[in-house]
Amino acid sequence: MNYHIQTCFHHFICTGAECEDTCCKGWRIRIDRQSYRNYLQVSGAFGHRLFWEIDHGRRSFRMRGRACAFLNREGFCDIYKELGRKGLCRGWREYPRHRENYGQLQEVMLSLSCPEAARLILEDETQGMWKEKKRPAVFWEQQTAVRKNWPKPELLEDLEELRRTMVCLIKDRSVDWRQRQAMLLALAHDFQRHWNKIREAGYPYSRQRRRQWGKRLSKRYLAREAAGRFARRLEHLQGAGKEQRIRIAAWMRLMQRMEPVLFGWEQKAARMCSSLYHQRSAAEYQLLCLDFDEAAAGLEQEWENLMLYFVNTYVLGAVYDGDVYTKVKLAVFGTRIIREWCLFRYGTSGKINREELAGAAYRYSREVENCDENLDLLEEELGQNPLFGLEEMLKGI
Repeated sequence: MNYHIQTCFHHFICTGAECEDTCCKGWRIRIDRQSYRNYLQVSGAFGHRLFWEIDHGRRSFRMRGRACAFLNREGFCDIYKELGRKGLCRGWREYPRHRENYGQLQEVMLSLSCPEAARLILEDETQGMWKEKKRPAVFWEQQTAVRKNWPKPELLEDLEELRRTMVCLIKDRSVDWRQRQAMLLALAHDFQRHWNKIREAGYPYSRQRRRQWGKRLSKRYLAREAAGRFARRLEHLQGAGKEQRIRIAAWMRLMQRMEPVLFGWEQKAARMCSSLYHQRSAAEYQLLCLDFDEAAAGLEQEWENLMLYFVNTYVLGAVYDGDVYTKVKLAVFGTRIIREWCLFRYGTSGKINREELAGAAYRYSREVENCDENLDLLEEELGQNPLFGLEEMLKGI
């Protein structure tokens, strides 16, 4: 088994009570089965408190207002205080450290939904680079039963090649930022179309032929003249002015349909839509966008790191459902919505910096990535709604 560990992973240190938005507030903390059994074995006064502060039906900690019942006035966790780190349930013992298993490959990264992790992700000068490790041969012998359920290695190879190409596109600052996002969508669309054909045929190609196909696609998108060629082809598709505003407003209205994870989310989403698309005319909105782009000119690395986070997190997941195109659309959608969130803040406070961007990013991640229902809703809409077809998305970015 191969391991990929992001270089910024080991720099994370929880800020504890100093965190501006602790992960012990805003959502129910679910308890894994083993931790639940352990909690039932705790004796004494704290064991009694544990029993009564657990919702045994939902297998989660009870809430006191918006906070977990074990969050004390100093901003610390009483379970950690009494039982130590091992006493935390598995999800919170690891959070915001995040693991993804793709069979023969496991990747470890930070989750964007933590404020401190979001800052580390955005300021990462290595821009999401991985450190690679390998498991010894003895480990492989012990995994015989598990390996039967692993996805086909050829699927993973195809997706890794695609992701490497996307990383190169994202980092190419000689190309306009909107143009880079358009090329990501077009690349994912072309890849999906061809990938469907060879997957349905049961992978008739040899490994060498598949690699040649992947490299041809990568070469076409990374060629020196590719950006200019795509700019000309997509010029009539990319929205401008009023048309672009109408589409991004529809995207924001989709966010209003989500289950609220953040406190007051419905009101927040409604205020953003009202301020950006109803109280301002199309001309005023465009002027605000121009001012915003000028003020945010020094945040190129941060926007690239944000897109790299989404691409690194989502793309290889297609090894299980075969739908990489929707996952790339989800990455572009997330980056665009976070931009609108920052645009709203800029319109009210006149500020845009790394802290503002990190704040918008972790809040978006909490609302979407930390709620399976919301993530499923987005994936379904992006995959089936004509509003998110290739041409329609190109007109919205």
